[in-house]
Amino acid sequence: MIERPYKGDRNSTENKLYEEFDKRINDFVKSYLNKYSPCSYDETKVIHDPVWGTCLFYQWELEILDSPLLQRLRNISQLGLTMLTYPTAHHSRFEHTLGVMSVVTKMVNHINQKLSNTVISTEDFYTLRLAALLHDIGHCFCSHLSESIYGRQNVFVELKKSFEIFSTAKEHEIFAYIIINTQEFRDFIKTKVHLWDTKIDVEQILNDIGYMIVGANLPARECKDGTYEKKYYLTQMINGQYDADKLDYLRRDSYTAGLALTYDIDRFLYKIRIKSRDEKDGGKTVKGKHLVIPISGVSAVEEMAFSQLMLASYIYQHQKVLATDALMNDVVEGLVNNGKLQHPCDFLYYCDTDILGIASGNPDSDFKMKISEENFDASTNKKVSDIVRRLNHRDLPKRAFVVNCSTVINSPDQKQYPVSDIADRLKGIAELRNEIYDVSIKISNALPKEKGGKKHIDLYDIYISIPKTSIAKDLSNALVLKNNGEFVDLSEIVRLSDWADAFAWHKWNAYVFSQADILPIVSIAAKIVFERHNIHFDEETVFSGIRDSNKIEGLVKWLKDNGKYPK
Repeated sequence: MIERPYKGDRNSTENKLYEEFDKRINDFVKSYLNKYSPCSYDETKVIHDPVWGTCLFYQWELEILDSPLLQRLRNISQLGLTMLTYPTAHHSRFEHTLGVMSVVTKMVNHINQKLSNTVISTEDFYTLRLAALLHDIGHCFCSHLSESIYGRQNVFVELKKSFEIFSTAKEHEIFAYIIINTQEFRDFIKTKVHLWDTKIDVEQILNDIGYMIVGANLPARECKDGTYEKKYYLTQMINGQYDADKLDYLRRDSYTAGLALTYDIDRFLYKIRIKSRDEKDGGKTVKGKHLVIPISGVSAVEEMAFSQLMLASYIYQHQKVLATDALMNDVVEGLVNNGKLQHPCDFLYYCDTDILGIASGNPDSDFKMKISEENFDASTNKKVSDIVRRLNHRDLPKRAFVVNCSTVINSPDQKQYPVSDIADRLKGIAELRNEIYDVSIKISNALPKEKGGKKHIDLYDIYISIPKTSIAKDLSNALVLKNNGEFVDLSEIVRLSDWADAFAWHKWNAYVFSQADILPIVSIAAKIVFERHNIHFDEETVFSGIRDSNKIEGLVKWLKDNGKYPK
């Protein structure tokens, strides 16, 4: 693993792989910026936000914000297709970007107001704001939904494994890093954007911003007095455990969804500060400057953690949101199968409106016509446009089977919170969808027509959703400042990870969804398949909460009584 792209041998396997992404993304950036000339702003501008109020923007920020590369974020939903479940949760990555800039500004102002001397310099302040402006520039359509798909493609997995600075980064953050480091983007900043000082080192600032976005700490740098300092706080404020990104989405996502979740932002901003400690780095002593919170402010962090857990349960892992995601996952699979999204970088060219417009049949668009009329694959007659049309009409699949701590029978040696074990076992079933499909066909053929049998069942009538069990960003390593000036991890003060485990134990669910007319058949098939893989269920609760549960239980009895229950 190499520390960062293009370090060392440019002909190494890692750097050659990065170069492929670099060239593709450079073409993408060029397609958006080659005809753009910024308007000339003579003064600052204010933008009003319903979450954070009025925020001032500088001329150079407006020149970047007006670019097509940033404006495309208006057409990428912050929460994917969550608006099909929460109709007002319609905010975009663009709005979120403005919000993160507002929050990072508040963070800097509060930190600098605490002391008579300026802790964060003007140049660092402007750099932080630019990082906030650019932190989501790598998002593709439907935000995290699309990155969960291209992030699994082999070439992207290899890219992430190749460089240390990408080791903890999300997929869209890696794309943002590459975009900012392309020659086209750097030329744009140098030649068309009027930054605050003509003498600043643009290359260095963009390098730093790339590090900050992927959550990598900036290297130590020599000060004028010959000492060395390492500004951890720059990364921590953009992609850390108390970062501006989290502070915005916790507020914005709950606000737009209409949920009464909140945390004491004023108390948090009042408490945070930057503190230094001597550290060893590369054989020399450096002054490490960290974003910390004193023990007296830990309650504000607890509120943030609780809000994360609530949002995950109420929004991100709501069963209808997961059902919607399952449909969109099939759309993307259809596009991949038909050669439209052959490489992860291809995802960058499309926004939500492009994908949801596939079914419109616009004769002027090659994308909408040719792809929409292609079948998913040779096994089905369903077309990509069929699924997109269902999304546009909110024709969502129904819950056919649920796997959680209430339905699964635990073995005596299982640990206290076995949800992650259950998820791992489900994900270990390589052909889960195909197995449920095959058993569903057998059940349908075995049942007489009057009992709902003899149905035509398609593979793409069945959907699987196995969400993550870590439903909130781990805050256990966040730094707390003790009264004696010592730094400790938050986990030494409060066991937030135990909260998260306990919460997941009660709230986490994996689902099998299906079309309503075949739901009883798929319910039974799902149970049979899981039991084949040694996941066993409480017979009294296994179908509880599922539509037509009494009918399902009656069909199970009929199949067993007539010797037709698949083994």
